[in-house]
Amino acid sequence: MTDSNVPAFELGDTLAMRCGNTLTGVFVPGFKIALSAYRHVKYNSRDAPTETANLDPVLIYMAHETTLFDEPILRSLLAESNATFSTVQQLGQKAARAEYVNVSRAYRSIVRACLEKLEHEKKSAEVQTDDLRRERISEAMVVFYAAECLWHLFEILYIQQSQLVVPQLLEWARFHFPQTEEKATDLLLMGEEASESDDYWNVLKSLIMLGEIDITRAILSQNRKASQPAFKTAELALKSMPLYQEGYSLQKFNSQWEYWHTDTERKIQSNIFATEPELEQIVQLVVGNNNQWDAGIKDSQDWYQYLPGYLLYTKPTCKPFELRIASSNWLNRWSMLRPEMILSSMSRMVLQLMEHDVRLFIYEAQKISDTHWFSTHLIDLIHNSGILKSYFDQNNVDLPALRHSIIYEYGTYLMSTRNLWHLGIDYLDYCKQEGRAAIELLLPRISIRTERQANKLINLAKQRGLLTVEQDICKVLSKRAYDAERYGSALEWAIRSKDVLLVTAVADFILKTYSRTGNMLCPDTIANVGGRMFVSPRLVFLSKYFEFYEYYRNRDFLSASELLVNLLESKITPEYFWPSLLIDAMPLLESKDPKIFSKETVAILHHIETELVPIIERNTDKFGEHHTENVFKDYRVENVDEILNLMRLACARNLARAMIIENTMPLE
Repeated sequence: MTDSNVPAFELGDTLAMRCGNTLTGVFVPGFKIALSAYRHVKYNSRDAPTETANLDPVLIYMAHETTLFDEPILRSLLAESNATFSTVQQLGQKAARAEYVNVSRAYRSIVRACLEKLEHEKKSAEVQTDDLRRERISEAMVVFYAAECLWHLFEILYIQQSQLVVPQLLEWARFHFPQTEEKATDLLLMGEEASESDDYWNVLKSLIMLGEIDITRAILSQNRKASQPAFKTAELALKSMPLYQEGYSLQKFNSQWEYWHTDTERKIQSNIFATEPELEQIVQLVVGNNNQWDAGIKDSQDWYQYLPGYLLYTKPTCKPFELRIASSNWLNRWSMLRPEMILSSMSRMVLQLMEHDVRLFIYEAQKISDTHWFSTHLIDLIHNSGILKSYFDQNNVDLPALRHSIIYEYGTYLMSTRNLWHLGIDYLDYCKQEGRAAIELLLPRISIRTERQANKLINLAKQRGLLTVEQDICKVLSKRAYDAERYGSALEWAIRSKDVLLVTAVADFILKTYSRTGNMLCPDTIANVGGRMFVSPRLVFLSKYFEFYEYYRNRDFLSASELLVNLLESKITPEYFWPSLLIDAMPLLESKDPKIFSKETVAILHHIETELVPIIERNTDKFGEHHTENVFKDYRVENVDEILNLMRLACARNLARAMIIENTMPLE
C-alpha cells in the first residue's frame, strides 16, 4: 500500500483541531479501536500543561469495522449454519460421501433462503426509504450470491466427484443466470404471438447457449410457422440429439453422437434452413459453429456463462480433469472477443476451481467480505470429508492447522459481537486450548442484560469447567444488583461467586443498615443461605444473627438467649456490631424471669470489658472523644456511654436475680 491510497480521516472535535488533528488509538476488546486527540511530544518537549489545558473535554471515539451481519435477516443464516456446522462435527471423518453431499446442499439451501428473504426485504417500503440499509442489503446479496455460486461449483467438481459434470454445470449456469429463463417464460405465455416479439430469436439463442433444449423446442412449437419443413427439421434435430447418462456405454454414445452431429451439419449444408436464417443460426449453435458462438460470447455477462452449453454441444462427456483445458481455452477465446472486460474476483475464483487450483481458491475465499463465513464452513467440510487430503499433502498445506485458525478467527468474531456470542462459543469449542482460552477471556466481557442471560452464561462456563469465568460473572451481577439496591440479589450472586471479600462487603452493609435503622434487609435471602454461609465468617455471623432475630420475633426467648451467648463467644462479631449485639441482650437481662443464667451473665460482662471498652478506647485515642458516637451507632441509643451504663446495670440486676434463683433450694 502506497502513501497515495492510505485512507485518512479526522476526529474533528475542538481538542483534536487544536492539536493539529493528530490522534492516538488503543485496541480494546471486541475488534474495536479507541481513538482520541493526541499532542505530539518529543524528547525535548517541555513537561508542563499547555495554555489550553482543561478547556476542552477529551472525547474518545470507538471505531469498529462494520460487517454484513449488522443486518438482522442475516442472523438467521448464522444460526442455521451453526446448527449444520455442529452436524458436521458429529459426522466427523467417518461418514459416507453422500452424507457430506447432503451437508453441502444444506449449507447452500440456507444461503438461498437468506437471499430470498433479502430480496423480499429490499422491496419493502421501509427499506426503500432507508438508503443505508438498502445499500447494506444490496451488498449482502452480492456477497452471498457469490458464496452460493462458488460453493455450488465446488460441490459439483469436488464433493460429488461425478465423472459426468456437463449436466450439473448446465444446472449451475442456469441457476446463476436466470434472466433468460424468465424471458422464455414470458414467451411461452404469449403463445403464437411470441414470434412477433423483438427479443424472440435472441432469447432462443440464449436458451440454446445455456443448454435449454426442451424449453427451446416448446417455444418453437408455438411458432406460427411450426408446420413448415424448416421448423420440423429443426425440431427433429433438437429432439434426436443424444444425451449421455451415467452408466451408458461411452463408445456407443460417441458413435450415436457423431452420427447425429454429422447428420445435422449435412442438413445445414443442404440449405434446408435457408428460408429461415434465424432458425438456421440456432441449429448452427447446436452443432458448435464457431462464428455463431463467437457472436453469442460477445453478449455474455461473464466468461463462464455459456461454457457448460458449449461443452454440451462439442464435448458432452467432458471429465473433471478435462475441464481444466476446456475452461482455459474458453477464457482465452472470451478474452479475445471481449478485451475490454476485466475479470472480477468471483470470475477468477470460478476459473481456479475449474483449473483445480484449490489452494489459490481457498486463499481468495478468505478475502470475501462475509467475515469468513464462507471460508470457515467450506474448509471445515473439506477437512471432515477428506475429499482433498492427497491434494493438500502434495502441496504441503497443513489443512488441520488452516481449519483450526480460520474457525478460531470466525468464532472470536462472533463472540465479540453483541447478539452473536452464543453462536461463536460453538465454534471455539473445536479449537482446543486456544478456543478454551478465548472463551475464558471473552465470556466475562459479554454485556449481561438479564438474569436469564446470566444463568445461561454461567451454565456455559460450568459445562466447560471455567470456574473463574463463572465467579467473575457472579461478581459483576452482585455489584450491579447492589448498585440497583436489590440487596437480596446482590447477596445471592456474591455467595455464588464464592468471593470472600465481596460476600463480606455485602453482609457488612446489611448488618450496618440494621444497626442504624433496625430494618433487616432481604430476610428471605438470608433465611435460605443454609450451608453456603461458610463462604465467609461474616456471612456465618449474619446468618446466625438472623436466626437469633427470628427467635426473638417469635418470642422464643430461651433459644434466642442461648444463640446470643454463642454469638458473643464465637469471636466472629464485627467491631461495629458489638453495641447492637449487646443491646439485643438487654431485654433478656431485664426480664423478671431470667432467661440468661449467672454464668452467661458474667460472660456478657466480660465481653463488655474486654471487647467493647478496648475498641472504644482505641477509637477515642485515634479520632477524638466524640468520634465513637459516629463509629458505634445504633438506632436504639444516643451514644456509647449510654450503652455501657445500661448494660452494666442490666447485667448486675440479672446476675442478682439469677444467683438467687440458682441458689435457692426447691421445697420438698
